[in-house]
Amino acid sequence: MAESDNARVLIVGCGELGSRHLQAVATLPDVAEIDVVDSRTEALRQGQERLVEVTERNPQTRYRWLSSLEEAAGGGQLCIVATQAEGRCQLVRDVVERLGYGGFLLEKIVGQSIEEIEGLETFLGVRGCTAWVNLKTRTYPIYQHIKQRLEPGEPIQLTSLGGNHGLATNGVHTADLFAFFDGTEEIELVGCRVDPILHPSKRGERLFDLSGTLQGATKNGSHFMLSYAKDHKQSEQITIAGRRYRCIVDQSERKRWVVESHVDTGWVWQPVPSTENLRVSLMSRQFVREILHTGTCSLPTLKESLVAHRFIFGAIQPVFSQLMGHEVELCPVT
Repeated sequence: MAESDNARVLIVGCGELGSRHLQAVATLPDVAEIDVVDSRTEALRQGQERLVEVTERNPQTRYRWLSSLEEAAGGGQLCIVATQAEGRCQLVRDVVERLGYGGFLLEKIVGQSIEEIEGLETFLGVRGCTAWVNLKTRTYPIYQHIKQRLEPGEPIQLTSLGGNHGLATNGVHTADLFAFFDGTEEIELVGCRVDPILHPSKRGERLFDLSGTLQGATKNGSHFMLSYAKDHKQSEQITIAGRRYRCIVDQSERKRWVVESHVDTGWVWQPVPSTENLRVSLMSRQFVREILHTGTCSLPTLKESLVAHRFIFGAIQPVFSQLMGHEVELCPVT
């Protein structure tokens, strides 16, 4: 995707996340048109209200508020898909076939089974399209900082402990972070103990998440443990350890707390300033600007995201089948 002036962006889904993506795109000076599609009147209203909150929005940008994909204009530069995971893979196919978009920014979890996500990746490759997945944790400045301090190719240990009942929805972020640090193309599932509980999701009546512990390993010798408790909603605490460097990141919602130590300093723990603004509306502005100007961005591509998706779905699909009492082809997650 070449540098674009007067770009057209399509946003499908204008709920909690989609409206934040809208706020981000509205600030970009080279975006001339934004089509916003959502069948829910209240979602479009939310997008309009949140647009008013943006003081730095481009006054030249034109908006169209649409209730169906059939009303959207074709030939744009980027489509942001912020719908729920159910039906998302087919929706992306429809946007390619009907409207000719070739660049996508997709929310995670991309689909409800690894088969449909892999099918979408193959479809986009054949059509010459590129998709990035909003697994943004790897782009946080603190994790870029940690990546630079790990020795290239060295085995690492990463543990993530928390609540949130988010083994699927939140866990895919941390699995992608582990893949980013290790550089692996596969995380082998070596341990799985999931609580026999379907935790209702606030995103829909038919949606759930899980709690419990997953363990993974890579051919490089790295090890990964992801654990979400069933009885509290504490934020994650992540520990990364290599031969010469260690770091602890406490992902408190109010203030992130980070300490690190290194063999060269006698393993003395030192605080790491972490004051970055990680709001979706700000981070998406960075990603969209990168895509429109350079044809790439710091998010993982859909293909790269498959490492985390395969690890998560390899664990949760059998569990959902057991808990729901029948073979589950599509996991009820989003």
